[in-house]
Amino acid sequence: MNRKNLTAAVMAGLAGIAGIAGTAQAVNMNPDGLGEVLIYSYYTANDGNQTLLSVVNTTDEVKAVKVRFLEGYNSREVLDFNLYLSPEDVWVATIAMDTRPAVGGEARAVLLIPDNSCTVPYLYGNGVEEYGMGIQPFLNYAYTGEFEDGGPTGFERGFEGYFEVIEMGTVDNSEARAEGTIDDDDEGRIGSADAATHVLDTETGAEVPEDCDLLVRNWTDYEGNPPDPLDGHWFENARDNGFCDPEDPDDFVGADCKTEDTDINADARGGLFGGAAVVNVAKGTMYSYDAKAIQGFNEDEDGAHYIPGTIHPSLNDGDQTEAFVFFGAPNPDVVAIEYGGGDTDRSIEAVSATMMHDFVMNEFIIEEDLAAATEWVFTFPTKNFYVDPLVNGSTTTEWHPDPDDTGCNGWDDGEPFPPRDGPDYPDDIVGDPADHEGWEQCTYIDTETPSALAPFTSLFGDEDCEVIGFESWNRNEEPSVDVTGVEPPIVSPAPPVPPTPGVVPFIMCHEVNVMRFGPENIFGTTSDLLITVDNTHSDGWARMDFNLLIDDDEDGDEDDNSHEDSQGMLGLPVIGFAAWEFQNGFLIDGVLANYGGLFGHKSSVARDVVPQ
Repeated sequence: MNRKNLTAAVMAGLAGIAGIAGTAQAVNMNPDGLGEVLIYSYYTANDGNQTLLSVVNTTDEVKAVKVRFLEGYNSREVLDFNLYLSPEDVWVATIAMDTRPAVGGEARAVLLIPDNSCTVPYLYGNGVEEYGMGIQPFLNYAYTGEFEDGGPTGFERGFEGYFEVIEMGTVDNSEARAEGTIDDDDEGRIGSADAATHVLDTETGAEVPEDCDLLVRNWTDYEGNPPDPLDGHWFENARDNGFCDPEDPDDFVGADCKTEDTDINADARGGLFGGAAVVNVAKGTMYSYDAKAIQGFNEDEDGAHYIPGTIHPSLNDGDQTEAFVFFGAPNPDVVAIEYGGGDTDRSIEAVSATMMHDFVMNEFIIEEDLAAATEWVFTFPTKNFYVDPLVNGSTTTEWHPDPDDTGCNGWDDGEPFPPRDGPDYPDDIVGDPADHEGWEQCTYIDTETPSALAPFTSLFGDEDCEVIGFESWNRNEEPSVDVTGVEPPIVSPAPPVPPTPGVVPFIMCHEVNVMRFGPENIFGTTSDLLITVDNTHSDGWARMDFNLLIDDDEDGDEDDNSHEDSQGMLGLPVIGFAAWEFQNGFLIDGVLANYGGLFGHKSSVARDVVPQ
């Protein structure tokens, strides 16, 4: 290569790098595990299992983060709170089952908090002598009463699910003041960052946050004069800055109220990582995994420091609508996909794009001699924003003949208007069919019904759910389905559609789905979140098809994508893992040994023709 061509190549490379740098704020999944949003794909408190979790702040800033736990049916939250991590801090907790008489004797999932890092409300201070640490039960308010969604309403709904951590901003000391600033009796005030930072307690020798109560007071609504002029200032700022109605205190429960106060900013975004482990003491097993880390989520200079007690910030509260998506094969490439504008101007679209997969693959083993068990977990962390009518706000308009109009060409009550491209539709029709020649003898009524948003196809509670394909092979590449008459595996629940040759179709209905191979269980799932696979090989691998080709026009051609988002990404936004468990019964009499392992799913990414 001559010098001129070398220079041109270098300049071209620099231009490419500059192009990426110019859009470096796009939402992306960081394979190195650091980010400003952490998604933990699974928790369970079933069958003696406990889920241990951690959040780590690798920066030298005090971080304000939202911690949210969501049940597995429809991602209704069962607990959330604000957490304030001091520099280089680690916060830990455990999800377990509680059957104490103090909670009515009814089994409830609870969060045990042995960590004194600051939260609002301060959960570490809710401890009971029996545990010696903070304890907070999971709540059912978000799916009972006026918020019922058709799913279970008991506390058992919160026994399984997933959780997320979302950075809201960094905290500084700009509102600290020295003694005597206001008057001679003024005792001064430490800054909010110092209040959350661990210091040495000279009496106990332990490291403790300097003043978690100060952060609680920052968020407290004082009806009269507060003890200190700055007490309640985060609450008042969130109330008054236009994000919610200051005249309606009840509005705070669901309003997106966030503070733009001077001691909260958005510097030093990211730098969070975390992990979780499902531990069963009786079995002697532990299944650990890393949280998925998303960066470039929110570049708002004021951060997203929302008032406690609301559903905000959520994964739809970022301000970025562009996503970086890595296409691994056949030609590795990073593509920037813009979701802004029109009906897709929701940051959740970009977040979902980072998790979109058309195929997901993993291994399984259920050999009887090893008492082997395999369970796969599939979690859709953003599904709620597409399938829950309370959240997505999407409706479909349909025209129906007026049942009170006898001149409607014999159409039956509730029968939809002929399709626009059908043979019975009049020519040159645009808009309301009642306005056009040929149908003036009939009055039509438009109805709006809730609808799912792409790439999902069914609202929560619909029986159809999402149709998924399943294929498997043993370790000698023998398929479970072939032309020689091998009986295919039985996957339930089955979908209400004819099976596709070579693929076993079934349905996934929930935000968290546990697929169990064979009879042995690992995570103790007994609810509707369970999917069972029987009559398959004793070992091998399987592939899940999240983009089954379907024949919408019934012409015999499988030419339509079952799941596709607004920008042509195929499949569904899904994360998860496979868990294996083995039992060794060949030790001394009466002694068993259990072994477990966890393996992240492998997946592919595909995109259809880019919509115009």
